[in-house]
Amino acid sequence: MFCRRNREAQKGVFVIWYVLYCPNQKEEELLGVCKQRLTREALEDAFVFTYDRMRRYGGIWHLERQLLFPDYLFLESRDEDKLREELRQYSQVLSVFENDGKLVRVEPEEEKLLRMLCGSGHHSRMSRGYIRDGQTVVTEGPLRGRENLIQKIDRHKRIARVGMPSVGRLREMQVGLEIVSKS
Repeated sequence: MFCRRNREAQKGVFVIWYVLYCPNQKEEELLGVCKQRLTREALEDAFVFTYDRMRRYGGIWHLERQLLFPDYLFLESRDEDKLREELRQYSQVLSVFENDGKLVRVEPEEEKLLRMLCGSGHHSRMSRGYIRDGQTVVTEGPLRGRENLIQKIDRHKRIARVGMPSVGRLREMQVGLEIVSKS
């Protein structure tokens, strides 16, 4: 993916991620609207981020897929003006999360972290690890080797709060982390 971005940078064309606000948890519906109604010139891709988490019900632990950012849809485009123009055409259906009249771009540091944790499928798998002498060690999953990003662990819910390395809008998110032992 980064090779593609470097080639595009040489040509002066970048694929940039934007955020679209989707109130009332209509992400899937609006994802379909964007993919069906917006042209290829305006929209490269539209997606939501998901993550795995464990939930216990019926006396058994279940692996579930949850939205990483409820109420937000991510749009990938090469032409911000064309994207904004087409979004305005469907303004009765879509509410654009705006800042000073412009569609909000995802900061490069935020995009890099999301790509690192979620990959090309926009999904963060469950991580597993242990705690030894107060230090968290992740042995598998997207948090492996990235323990420094973990701000807080909720062992009961099997999730970790992960902090963004930048001061962007996506300051914190939660991902699945199962701690199998603590010593």
